[in-house]
Amino acid sequence: MSGVNASTLWYVDVDDPIAALRDATPDRDAAQALAVQLHPGLEVTRLGDESLSEATELEEGEIVVGCFAGVSIVRTGESLPPAPSSLVEHWIDPTGSRHTYLYSSSSVTGVGSWGAFAHWDGAELKRSFSATPIHIIEDLGLPQVWERPFWAGEHPMQPSVDVLPDPQTLPFDPAEFAEAASRAWLGEELNPASISVSRFAIYPAGDIPVSVQRLTGREQTRPKRRSLLARLFRDGH
Repeated sequence: MSGVNASTLWYVDVDDPIAALRDATPDRDAAQALAVQLHPGLEVTRLGDESLSEATELEEGEIVVGCFAGVSIVRTGESLPPAPSSLVEHWIDPTGSRHTYLYSSSSVTGVGSWGAFAHWDGAELKRSFSATPIHIIEDLGLPQVWERPFWAGEHPMQPSVDVLPDPQTLPFDPAEFAEAASRAWLGEELNPASISVSRFAIYPAGDIPVSVQRLTGREQTRPKRRSLLARLFRDGH
């Protein structure tokens, strides 16, 4: 998931999400319904399908959703709160899943990378962390075993050769820390390239984005296929 400047939420209701996703068929109707549920009062148009590994750049007003038996995935480029604990309730538990995992990162901020992660057990927040290299925005809940190498300085940031390090610099890259959270919770063998998701445009009624206009234009200019009967009996023969 490296390089994703977005927020990804996993709604998990199974013990082994990797097994549940292996060769799984996406439920596109459920994906559209979830996109609508997360954006009440707005229009939702499906733009197409892609793998989760391809969905690294989302335009403003776009979201990708994948729904499978026991696992649903939402990735958005929207500006979610920098403190995960303030995420709105209908984004925390829209599917009634046992666990919700949030992973957010940005490789470029004014002070370097930013990373955040959170885990809810049902509606109860169990762990939340958000930081830039020199500022912890939020740190709630008990640190987990997988975090120890990061706090122990085993994953240090690469220092800039022409800038003296800030004395408050964390002993790790926050974006890398957030990526490690997703691997710890979902499994090391998770393969985003094998997970099919649908991309949607989200917009107010009447304010149709360019992506939807392009899609509508392609559908209107696509040549219509004649039915089998029409091709067999054209010109009345």
